Amino acid sequence: MNFNIGDLVGLWFSEKNIKLGIIIDSKKDNFIVKWIWYDKIFFMDSRDSLFEDLNNQYLLNETVYERNQETNCLKNLSCGL
Repeated sequence: MNFNIGDLVGLWFSEKNIKLGIIIDSKKDNFIVKWIWYDKIFFMDSRDSLFEDLNNQYLLNETVYERNQETNCLKNLSCGL
């Protein structure tokens, strides 16, 4: 699948979208996703405030994905024009 700067992507787990992000950088060998939303129930935000703090710190970060590796868990949610 082709991922480009500005595309909205979802991280899928077991047929469910658990994170949403935007591609903020794209190079020949990799691309970077800035995560902007996560499923608060899946990541147990309501269990304890500690989860909320950790989730905001670690789940809403930037992740680098190599283009030559399998990215079956990522789906491009942007509509092409």
